This record gives sequence, structure tokens and C-alpha cells, in this order.
Amino acid sequence: MEFQYYRADEETFKSSHDAFRSAFPRGFAWEVISVYSGPPVVAYKFRHWGYFEGPFQGHAPTGEMVEFYGIGIMKVDEFMRAEDVEIYYDPAELFAGLLKGPVLNAIAETQQNKSADTSSSHHCPFTE
Repeated sequence: MEFQYYRADEETFKSSHDAFRSAFPRGFAWEVISVYSGPPVVAYKFRHWGYFEGPFQGHAPTGEMVEFYGIGIMKVDEFMRAEDVEIYYDPAELFAGLLKGPVLNAIAETQQNKSADTSSSHHCPFTE
């Protein structure tokens, strides 16, 4: 599945980190909800969430909580150190919240139009 606004194969760790850190300035918390199997292969359900308070890929923030759920499978060694991790989730859950805000260019154009409308008329607002 390919998304127009985020292509993982074209992102670097830094560009991805910067985009999400900008969108979630207070952080993007992660928690394990349930654990389904014990070591050495641990299967678990997780939730990732944060408040969308910064721009993301040209979309204005909404201030709303964005969250998604997923499943992880982690193989650990005898010291409980992760050897391999597989993560499964529906990216549409995440990106639906991030693309919900209006496009920033459209907001700027609307503000410019309002500014032009008010600055071009030199009359007293109380006499209308």
C-alpha cells in the first residue's frame, strides 16, 4: 500500500523523526496493552498515541489525539534482549488523523484574501 503523503522507502531516519516530532511536540507515547506469549518469542498488542499539535506534510494541526493499535512479535535472547522485532498495524489509522487538518497553503490563501478584503476598503465599520 502506498501513501501520497508519506513514503517510508523515501524517508531517512532523520526526516521521519523530524516530521513526527514536529507533528507531536509533546511526544508520541507507546504502551503495551496485552502480552499473548512468553519468551523467547513474545507476541503483544500495543497502542501509540499523541496530540497532533504541529504541522505534518503540509497539513495544519488539529490539536486532537491521534492513536493507532498494532501487534508486535519480538524474539529475545536468554538475557531478554531483543534480537528481532516485527510490527504490524494499519497505517491508515495513523495517517487519517494526521491528514485531517486543512492544507496549510489553503489556510494562507484564505487569510491573505481576508486581509486584502479588509485593507482595500477604507470606510468606518460603524456606519454600515
